[in-house]
Amino acid sequence: MATNTEKKENPVHIPVRWMRVEEAAQYLRVSVDFLNKARIRKNPNIPFTRIGGRVLYDRHALDKFLESLEQI
Repeated sequence: MATNTEKKENPVHIPVRWMRVEEAAQYLRVSVDFLNKARIRKNPNIPFTRIGGRVLYDRHALDKFLESLEQI
């Protein structure tokens, strides 16, 4: 009886779209404190969503926000 000795491949890693404050700060390469202050002051107006008491950042919205800041 033949045995299956092939290694299973790791599943493809799908990036998570919604990020917590810490993850968003790392993604934007800013501090958590900067994001918290930006959220309170709305300057810069970095898009976020609040679900219950949790603050989440959408990766797609952050990308659009960054693109809007691009200067030629």
